[in-house]
Amino acid sequence: MSDQIRTIDASEIEDWVACMGVGFLFEVPEGYGQYLLGDCQLDRTWAAFDDDRIVGTLRSFPTAFTVPGPTQVSAAALTNVTVSPTHRRRGLLSQMLEADLVSSHERGEAIGILVSAEYPIYGRFGYGPAIYGANYVIDSPRVRFLEPSAGNVELVDRETLRAEAPPVYEEFRATQTGSIERLGRWWDRVLHQVEVPGAKLPRGYQALYRTSSGDVEGYLRYNANEETEGMLPKGTLNVEELVAVTPRAYQRLWQFCCEVDLLTSVRADDRSVEEMLPWFIEDARSVRQTARFDFVWVRILDVPRALAGRLYSANGRVVVEVTDPLGISDGRYALEASPYGASCERVHETPEVAMPVAALGAIYPGGVSLGALARAGWVDEHRPGTVETIDLMFRSADVPWCSTQF
Repeated sequence: MSDQIRTIDASEIEDWVACMGVGFLFEVPEGYGQYLLGDCQLDRTWAAFDDDRIVGTLRSFPTAFTVPGPTQVSAAALTNVTVSPTHRRRGLLSQMLEADLVSSHERGEAIGILVSAEYPIYGRFGYGPAIYGANYVIDSPRVRFLEPSAGNVELVDRETLRAEAPPVYEEFRATQTGSIERLGRWWDRVLHQVEVPGAKLPRGYQALYRTSSGDVEGYLRYNANEETEGMLPKGTLNVEELVAVTPRAYQRLWQFCCEVDLLTSVRADDRSVEEMLPWFIEDARSVRQTARFDFVWVRILDVPRALAGRLYSANGRVVVEVTDPLGISDGRYALEASPYGASCERVHETPEVAMPVAALGAIYPGGVSLGALARAGWVDEHRPGTVETIDLMFRSADVPWCSTQF
């Protein structure tokens, strides 16, 4: 490890966030460093130094990550990654990231995850694009649901949502592949229960879905842009977050979004690539997917722990050779898997298929086809049929989706 790279102590947090602000092109408000200190684990908060000046930032935090089963594995979530524009192309990012990955591996975390600001950066460190997101626009006046809705939508204040939403999200997270944890500080910040330096109060609304017996099964955060054209309404409802743990809550919350007065469209960003809404309505063409993009990238840190930590859609045994540019996950592994359990161990057998660790990360949550990667030249199949076997094993009926920016 270069002496340019090390973790910081609490006294250096203001300089650290000032550098991060330069990297992300925003002016850091006074006091933000002390606030962010509450989110940072200092032994996971790295800096690059030029003499005593911080010129690069990176930190990670531990989280549970939902995988097919559903079950959870331990993950190191990477965030706040910057290098000052005066110090690019010096290897500082590589040194910080490699140091954090090695430390996360030594802690026993099964995988690393991140949201990449730019596509080409992280593949060389073994991350693969694994979970995708999508944006939608809904022509709300055309929406007619196939079945009547049940239950009620109740507008609430932020304090009420803070009390009611976390248990709903936890139930959702436990079954939705790709989800991560949300700690209390996340909810307090997003729902403005605490004063965050530089943060503006939201201008939107909050709602809960309740069954006829009063149980909360979903919630909604939204805002709206009211517009008119020739005295006709032409506004948009913007869905900030819609979470439902039952189909009836899902339908009723979307119906609410489509029926707010003075608005003629609904915009929903960062949603699942296979949103269920079109299957609930008469005319699916009133729901348009306007963008699709890579979102969460996965990096396997401990192959046996990661592969044994999820369940599989088909029985099978495969021997996989994994190549890793950092050497962390290099090796040959035998995976024996079923819908009921799995085991994985290092072996010296002849591999049936070989792939880079980024490819293994991409297929790990079950939403990316190894066959597609093989056709693109990412995979060497030594025994015919192995790629198809792996695709059948890894496929997840639950399309991976992460609804939390980090």
